[in-house]
Amino acid sequence: MQVDENLPVYPMGIAASILEVHPRTLRIYEEEGLISPCRQGGKRFFSQSDIAWIKCLRSMIHEENISIEGIKRLLEYVPCWELKNCHGEKRNNCVASKKGEKRCWEFSKKTCENSCKNCQTYSNNQEK
Repeated sequence: MQVDENLPVYPMGIAASILEVHPRTLRIYEEEGLISPCRQGGKRFFSQSDIAWIKCLRSMIHEENISIEGIKRLLEYVPCWELKNCHGEKRNNCVASKKGEKRCWEFSKKTCENSCKNCQTYSNNQEK
């Protein structure tokens, strides 16, 4: 049985456990506009795609030494798979770059309010 990768099935505690982070870390990412988990009855739920994106974020922060503010700025201009230079097999297996991929402004809603209005790619997609 195939499970939809975008189905929010993991509550905050389980997601934090899978990611080996404190739940507060996930709240900070949400406050910063880097993630937007589904809310049901006031509780946050995460999908497999969310988990993959958070792993990518953690990698950029801890392995590439990019600050949260730096990630937010970069996401204003490019999608995550270009930031991480994901090619070939790695990108083909990445849930963020598969069908239903999120565009850079969808990952970073808070940071894009001003700069995306001037982005040709954003403007073209808003007209569709």
